[in-house]
Amino acid sequence: MIGDDSMATNLSFALARHCRKHGIALVYLFGSQAREGARLLAGETVSVHDPLTDLDVGVVTIEPLPDGLVRTKYYAALYNDFVDMFKPLRLDLVLLEENHSVFQLEAVKGICVYAVSEERRDTYEMMILRRAADFRPFLEAYLRDVLEEA
Repeated sequence: MIGDDSMATNLSFALARHCRKHGIALVYLFGSQAREGARLLAGETVSVHDPLTDLDVGVVTIEPLPDGLVRTKYYAALYNDFVDMFKPLRLDLVLLEENHSVFQLEAVKGICVYAVSEERRDTYEMMILRRAADFRPFLEAYLRDVLEEA
């Protein structure tokens, strides 16, 4: 079914509203269900074919993440606001700043569905590309050593 423009507009508006509310700079859809998530935001009807899959949604905040319990409450509030937007897809929400640069690069290679500004997006993506290039050899060596021990 081709999307309903009013539904797409409502979802895009809701996404932007939630991003402003929670101080989100960037939102990426990545992983195996990224295209389905983008179709959903475009107002198309999507269905779940494999109940074990989820939609990976990575967010980057405008300000540094808070610590401790404040971070937990922040994540819970953000998750609660995002989960309904992406139904029927199961949401796996990731605070990208909590992960290493190679993981963040995988998110960046996905679909950016919200950016507070193109400048912020470009700056973040270039920073992650540089960090991932520097970190990847160390990660690969570590994983190789761990696999050899197993």
